[in-house]
Amino acid sequence: MPEDVTPTASSLAEAMPLLIAGMLTLDRFADETPVRESPGGAVLFAARTAEAFGIRPLVLTKVNREPLLFEHTHVDGERRLRLEHPPRSPIGAIDVPNGWPEPRTILLCPLIAGDLDVASFLDRWPGTRVGLLAQGMQRRRLDDGSVRVVGAPSPALLGAARPGVTIFLAQDEVARWSEGALTRLASRCERVVVTRGADGARVINTDGSEARIEAVAAQPIDTTGAGDVFAAAFILGLRAGLMVAGRLAAAAAACEVETLGPAPLPPLAQIAARAGVAL
Repeated sequence: MPEDVTPTASSLAEAMPLLIAGMLTLDRFADETPVRESPGGAVLFAARTAEAFGIRPLVLTKVNREPLLFEHTHVDGERRLRLEHPPRSPIGAIDVPNGWPEPRTILLCPLIAGDLDVASFLDRWPGTRVGLLAQGMQRRRLDDGSVRVVGAPSPALLGAARPGVTIFLAQDEVARWSEGALTRLASRCERVVVTRGADGARVINTDGSEARIEAVAAQPIDTTGAGDVFAAAFILGLRAGLMVAGRLAAAAAACEVETLGPAPLPPLAQIAARAGVAL
């Protein structure tokens, strides 16, 4: 599709039905005074993005008796996570209710190893456009509850790198990877997108070519969920072209960081205007 095509109601309709799968969480921000708690989870931020784009998604989630509690702290400017009440069983494609339509687009939102059976969705709907918000596939929970990022692509992530899948990771999640690991991962899937906060994003395509997406200037209040919003907006905008999708994603993420928690985002028209994209 030409890169100058802009998103329209018809191009967004091609993304539907949209299935979003992942665990809901309770986020605790222990550095704040008073300590703040907020509902969270990549699935929630992705659903907020779909709502802003005028899409009503199918959301598959699971609520444990004791919610997944992610405690956020910062040490020397670096975010640290601690997880209480890890999931007892993963969400899988088998949990999709009978009668739900076959999705044209899927957003998979694992948060920690073992919470989402990513392969089951890919096996059930091969060839479907998939956005994999892969942060959870690179995280491990230690015995004390602290969460650590593994230093190389996990076996689960490598197994999920298939044609038609766009993988999203943050810069701090790939910082310790060996040289060439990103390119090799991208060669197995559609593309890998590495979000870099105020430095925008880097796109590595399956053929090894790269593109850069510039960030949209923002006045950040809360950066939690910005990468999830970026990923969802990118996938929903892809049918309008890669660079249009990138601009929309950067603008949506800018809107997200200027709100506290998973608040509603502005409608697509406002996001597109901020991105410099004409509807």
